[in-house]
Amino acid sequence: MNKFLNTMKKNYIYGIMILLLIISIILGYFLYKERKEYNIAVQNQYNLALYELTDYVQNVENYLAKAMITSTPEHGAETLSKVWREANLAQVYLSQLPVSSTELSNTAKFLNQVSDYSYSLSRKNIYDEALTQDDLNNLKDLHGYSRELKNTLDQLSTDMNERKNKLG
Repeated sequence: MNKFLNTMKKNYIYGIMILLLIISIILGYFLYKERKEYNIAVQNQYNLALYELTDYVQNVENYLAKAMITSTPEHGAETLSKVWREANLAQVYLSQLPVSSTELSNTAKFLNQVSDYSYSLSRKNIYDEALTQDDLNNLKDLHGYSRELKNTLDQLSTDMNERKNKLG
């Protein structure tokens, strides 16, 4: 009888160990699947932020080009207000990207400067003051920098589409 009880205890312990092993395998599988889904969701959010940032930077570049050729202060004020808005929206999406602090700070600094400068020029136009040649030269420089930034973001988007690169 004692031998029978020992065998039962061993079988019971083995059964519990097998049951725990099966439960841990199932739990591990579900945790792995959940982590994979979370990573996909985060990557999709990063991709969305990158594409939105690219669009807004492209809009900034287009509006800066228009601001350089506007003939009336009213139209200039409207165009520069759009630059200001688009640069601020680009900053929002830039803040959602997981890039290193130097890359992030330089791009954020540029967008902030474009935003502030276009706002001040739009205020100048609202009060019927014409833009000076220095203002136009600064707009031309900002347009060139925005074109470089747009090209860099386009290349990053292309790399993302080809899966050469992943954010995060």
